[in-house]
Amino acid sequence: MSINLVPIVEAIYNYYNEFTYVKLIIQYEFTESGSYKFLIRYVSDSGELIPTEIDSDPIDDEIEKVSEYFETKINTEEKFNRFIIEINNDKTYSQKQYWDVKKEKQDLLNSAEVFYQWVNERMMSMIFEYEKDNDIVPTEYDSDGDLEYLSSWDSGVFTFHINEKNNLEYKVVLTKDEKERTLDFPLKDYFIEGILDHYKVTNNELSDEWKPWNTMILKSLHYDIPYDKRDEFVNYILE
Repeated sequence: MSINLVPIVEAIYNYYNEFTYVKLIIQYEFTESGSYKFLIRYVSDSGELIPTEIDSDPIDDEIEKVSEYFETKINTEEKFNRFIIEINNDKTYSQKQYWDVKKEKQDLLNSAEVFYQWVNERMMSMIFEYEKDNDIVPTEYDSDGDLEYLSSWDSGVFTFHINEKNNLEYKVVLTKDEKERTLDFPLKDYFIEGILDHYKVTNNELSDEWKPWNTMILKSLHYDIPYDKRDEFVNYILE
């Protein structure tokens, strides 16, 4: 499957004209998940690169066609994560697409560095769902007579260990009013797969950026962990 660039070029050429230019450079930067950055720059007579000052909303339908094309190629030998169109001021154009290995690795690293946020959010959600289904969550009625769920824990320590058979072992310790309890509950399959995939990526593709580990310990305060506090709440160790 190929992509018809004519309507895309036409839409961009007609819409992006806030500056006089020699050439328009349109760049898509994709992650493997399909999200992307869309960048527009004008090249002036002097060669200066000028970023656009307008958003793409009115022509998003045309711009999105490249994303649809990306989806058809991501699992093939023709996959790409950079897609570039250059449009001259006479409307002639050229296009190239390719897989940027350095970008792929940087994307993996960026995702790995904030993985703990996903773990914390998913654990909070799974714990609430499990305790609610098993009548463990304390409740009360508010002033309007509506049932309200209260917090059953103030903080927690989640330990995830990948054993020699590459299976996930885990322990969940929750604290409420300075009293600890261990919660034995089943993790969702997608969550287990997420932990194992994180382990695989950081110990293989990112092995020159990430210290070897097989145990991740996350301290949760039952709310989002600030991105600049990772070292205080997350610890990776090799046992």
